[in-house]
Amino acid sequence: MELKMEAIYNKTISATALIGFIAFFLLSLKTVPFSPAPLYGAIAFSTIMFAGYFLTNHILYGQDPALFILSSFISQLGLIMLYRINPAAFSKQINWYALGVLAYILSSAIIKYWVKVKINPYFFLAATLVLLAMPLLFGVERGGSRSWIQLANYSFQPSELAKITFVLFLAEKLRSGKIESILRLSGEILAVTILLMMARDLGGAMLFYMTALAIVFAATSRMDIAAAGLAAAGTAAVFGYYLFGHVRIRVEAWLNPWQDVPGRGYQIVQSLFAIAQGGFFGTGLGMGHPEYIPAVATDFIFSGFSEEFGFMGAAALIVVYFLLVYRGIKISLSAKESFLALAALGIATMFGLQIFTIIGGVIKLIPMTGVTLPFMSYGGSSMVMSFISLGILNGIRQSGRGEEDDG
Repeated sequence: MELKMEAIYNKTISATALIGFIAFFLLSLKTVPFSPAPLYGAIAFSTIMFAGYFLTNHILYGQDPALFILSSFISQLGLIMLYRINPAAFSKQINWYALGVLAYILSSAIIKYWVKVKINPYFFLAATLVLLAMPLLFGVERGGSRSWIQLANYSFQPSELAKITFVLFLAEKLRSGKIESILRLSGEILAVTILLMMARDLGGAMLFYMTALAIVFAATSRMDIAAAGLAAAGTAAVFGYYLFGHVRIRVEAWLNPWQDVPGRGYQIVQSLFAIAQGGFFGTGLGMGHPEYIPAVATDFIFSGFSEEFGFMGAAALIVVYFLLVYRGIKISLSAKESFLALAALGIATMFGLQIFTIIGGVIKLIPMTGVTLPFMSYGGSSMVMSFISLGILNGIRQSGRGEEDDG
């Protein structure tokens, strides 16, 4: 059975590389005069991907190869779109992909053994609070939120790493399945969300809060806490609407973007036009106009992808994301230790909420929140931390397999 699955994985990773070569060849044909430069990008990506796949298969015994294959496939689609939009951004992003693959391998290997070491949950909470406070003290503002740290020509979002430490804090805190003090836990979660709100990162605050609710409910099975948490979230949303002007602008743009197309509704209107232009089968790679969409390399990359690959391509991408989240939930359900199960569930939930939030925003299902689309959006901190998150899932999977073999 294992040999059969390995053959399937080998064919899948080969198909992924083939799709990349075809796409980059089409981009080469689009250049006038013809340039083989895009094909060099395909060679670079395939080299990194196959090297990572070979190393994970030979170093990480008992791993889940689907995690690496699915994330690499999505990363490749993002790199294809980035080359289409901005070749300079592609050059940076493929370096981040290489670093992400290395981080995935290292975190997978470390977590397999580290999970057996018990660490005080307040170590993770302190790390989370420090990471979220850093942008308030030393950060720069981008897109209305102060969540970035600038170092020379590079910038990163500490909140990306804080997602991991926050999940590990809750998993360790609730490993017994009981809440020692509901007031203390509520205060700790509230402190994290307040720091995000102070940075005007309301999308991040929502992700952290809803992930916390999911972990608390999974650990305790208490419907009263879940109901109270959802009610508090609804109340906070109402207060946020009246307290933050940019929240009102986003909500009004969501409700009726056509009221002010050149102003507050411009982003969502251009996104909807691009998706509509793509139709069922898309305009074709290189044949659309993603440059008309604001922030297309980051917040609205799904819109640019939908325009050129159509509804069918966008639906296929969503299915791949679904499979990635499903693998995370499956690892959580198979974990024999509560801390591992809650940590895996928290990471899978964070991924799922982030994907739903950004895709829901660009198709006008919910208001835009400005979070990144994992593995596709341009950004090094998001790429590397997403791979580390998957590495933790992979390490949890290996840890469980190791226990079975020892038994």
